[in-house]
Amino acid sequence: MSRTLAMTQILVILLSILALTVSSVSAQTQGNEIIIDEIVEWTTEQDIEENIHITSEGELTISAHITFTSVSNIEIDEGGILKLIDNAEIISSKRATSLKSMGLTDEDNRAKIMIPTSIYAEEMKLTIVAEEGVLLNGSHVYLGDSTEPLQMSGEEFTINISEGEQDTELGFTGYGNFPIIKSFILETISGDIISEYKANSLSYQNMLIHGENGLNIDSAGTINISENSSITGANIVSSGEIIIKYSSIKDSCPIILSSDEAIITIENSEFSGSQEDHYLQLQPHSTINWGTSDGSNDVAIKGDLIDRWERVISDQSLIFDAIGVSYVIDGEGPSGEVLDIGDFSGQDGISYINGGRERVVEIGWANGSVTKENGIIVISEYRTAWNTEQSQIPDYGPSDTTLTWEQEIDLRSINVPSIEWVSLTISGNETDIPTGKSHQVSAIIANRGTVSANIYFDCDVTESGLAADIGGYQGAMIDSGEEIELNFGWRNNDQGEFGLSCEILTPTQLVDYENSTAFGGGEFSTSTINWEDSKDDSFNMIPIFIVIIIIIISGGVYFVHHLSNDAEETAEILEHYKKENIEDTVSDI
Repeated sequence: MSRTLAMTQILVILLSILALTVSSVSAQTQGNEIIIDEIVEWTTEQDIEENIHITSEGELTISAHITFTSVSNIEIDEGGILKLIDNAEIISSKRATSLKSMGLTDEDNRAKIMIPTSIYAEEMKLTIVAEEGVLLNGSHVYLGDSTEPLQMSGEEFTINISEGEQDTELGFTGYGNFPIIKSFILETISGDIISEYKANSLSYQNMLIHGENGLNIDSAGTINISENSSITGANIVSSGEIIIKYSSIKDSCPIILSSDEAIITIENSEFSGSQEDHYLQLQPHSTINWGTSDGSNDVAIKGDLIDRWERVISDQSLIFDAIGVSYVIDGEGPSGEVLDIGDFSGQDGISYINGGRERVVEIGWANGSVTKENGIIVISEYRTAWNTEQSQIPDYGPSDTTLTWEQEIDLRSINVPSIEWVSLTISGNETDIPTGKSHQVSAIIANRGTVSANIYFDCDVTESGLAADIGGYQGAMIDSGEEIELNFGWRNNDQGEFGLSCEILTPTQLVDYENSTAFGGGEFSTSTINWEDSKDDSFNMIPIFIVIIIIIISGGVYFVHHLSNDAEETAEILEHYKKENIEDTVSDI
């Protein structure tokens, strides 16, 4: 009986241990994905080839060595948590192991690699193997303290190493980031291989890792690495929070914070191995807590040429009211370089700084100092129909604006006119106006903006929408803060009740100028006036009487003139007749 009881107790204990073990590593697996949607612990060493998805309700705690044997992704949703504690390690079997130069040639800053030759008590051959698809052509290697470099070429380059008690230091120079070195092979003089080293497994200075990592960690949640834990050979992108305390990040940099809301805290930890010349890449407003206090050096980094962080911005834009506004940005970048940026606004009034390309706006240098971009936006030309060069009105837009880290810098309605109607009235108090005559209209317009404008307006008949006869476009120059009155005539030949609607002509350079109110303007109308026929009978008879009198006078003159001519003819006839009769009488006698 006691033996049976003992066996039962042992079985219960074994089942309990098994249950605890299963509980600590349990997770749902769907296809090629391990889903963590509850609290899960991994306490034993294991190889993983699946992807891992930590949901908003999931929490994965690792306290063991986990190797990812294939290309895998760890995705952490907002609210999800990944913890590494108690000497835990995440490592990718596929990772970048080659090294490349940082392009500096002076002795103190050139790329260097230490080869462990002191453990071999014989002369050896050392072969430098280039990255696949890359040649060593044009690159040089310095052997030990030698000041005369050896020029390398081909996919491999071999040099002889003398027997010695010290390791052999190699210095490298080349164009840009060359050479790119994959590995080193140590051989005996007779050609027997002694050892082969991947480039980044050796001690090196002033070099960047090169290649592809097989593990990608993309987190919108929390990554917490503590208690001497580490991540090796991963690409880490976070829009959430990363906490690294008393731990290390190897060959997994730069860590990228992909949002302004992202936070990273690093204390008493170590970074080594980066594919860029910085260990962290931040967004303009990402939060970084480096060390336990400002300027603290409790975070160790490898070398003096790889910076702690770079803050970058991309797709940053300036927004203007108008098309074709030209500008330049004066100042200097965080490295002290002169900013050489200039462009103009497009059809939408937007201009992407530096073409939208990424640029560095802050550097946290390896020596602990921090420098930032210092730029001023200067308008070089901002012309519209209201301030042409002939008008002698200055360029619109802000004169000097500090270049901030905002994603969109809104420069609309800054140092521009703002035109508005005050009143539009037909002069006099008449309610009935005769047609066919020009009647005076008074327009009062104000400029509430900060610069002058040379404006024009046109008018239509309110009821019909037809162009009103006001003698053409009306316009004037209005200084900032000024109100002016413009008087013009309106002639209408149609009878009925009509009003006048006038609209300020918006510059076509404005974005969507037909609907734009960027510079003010708009439409204004008079009250409705009754236009009547302008006939007057008593007055209109006068021209008729005048015509009649003219006709009578003309007829009288004509009659008298012709009567006079007839009398003269008669007198001549009678005189001629009398003369003939006298001559006949004398002849008869």
